[in-house]
Amino acid sequence: SDVYKRQPYINVKLAGKLDKNQKQEIAKEITDVMQRVANKPPSYTYIVFDEVESEDWAIGGNLLG
Repeated sequence: SDVYKRQPYINVKLAGKLDKNQKQEIAKEITDVMQRVANKPPSYTYIVFDEVESEDWAIGGNLLG
């Protein structure tokens, strides 16, 4: 269906963990921004959280954990 081509998929990738309340607040804020700025209905916005272990994330050649 053409409607799926217009649906935003947002991937939040971070080192470490967030609790459920933090994820809920972030998801709401991102959804609100997509509705306000891109005119996307909240029901169209998909958000996925990827929590990566610090030892699996490197910056500048050095592992975080």
